[in-house]
Amino acid sequence: MRSASVGFHCPKCLSAGRAGVRTPRTLFGATIKPGGGTATKVLMGLLAAVWVVDLVVPGAPALQTLVMSNYAIYFGEFWRLVTGSLTSGTLLGVAMNLLVLWLAGRALESELGAWRFVVLYLVAGLGGATLYFCLGPSDGAALGAYSAAVGLLAANAVGKYKQREDIRPDLGLLLLLLLFNVLVNFSQLGWLMLVGGVVVGALVGAILAYAPRRHRNLSQIGGLAGLVLLCLAAVAFKLTL
Repeated sequence: MRSASVGFHCPKCLSAGRAGVRTPRTLFGATIKPGGGTATKVLMGLLAAVWVVDLVVPGAPALQTLVMSNYAIYFGEFWRLVTGSLTSGTLLGVAMNLLVLWLAGRALESELGAWRFVVLYLVAGLGGATLYFCLGPSDGAALGAYSAAVGLLAANAVGKYKQREDIRPDLGLLLLLLLFNVLVNFSQLGWLMLVGGVVVGALVGAILAYAPRRHRNLSQIGGLAGLVLLCLAAVAFKLTL
């Protein structure tokens, strides 16, 4: 028996009572619970660690190994399609990416849950890398953390639209970021990474937000797997040309 405010309760009765209570969940299917933000902080730590290693070790070994490189993809270094999302380059670049993660990442993670949040970040980065590989120069290289970060913002806008919230500020911010990168990086075509991140991030957001409540996890996993396979198929097709 367990003591209560009035008398005592049987442990089996308490367990049976809890079993009948549905766990509250968010729009995306994540369990509502206090605290959180662990995955966001881990991603921030990884971005910062990569930048620090390149700062203190001559030759920027982390950047050269992880950065998205079309030339390297042709030689089978396919991990760069994902690891490019951990590269920021300059101090300003890593600061901007960390700021986006700190301001938007924690709130988005609380809505998505840790695993959905991490998958969103990585798949949005994959989308940016895929578009850059398919349309960018064969010897080009680009940093991917920015494309993954704006993918988070695009997915957040889709979730807000699903809940009938005003998304005009979100669309305005994404448009400004796109225009800025097109103007600054037009000749290098690095803006392709950003466009791919926004598009794929929005698609991931739609898959997560509009999955039917029944078998929601299965629908989300299937949709995400299909999106990843589509990106990989585009890469494979480009390699055959």
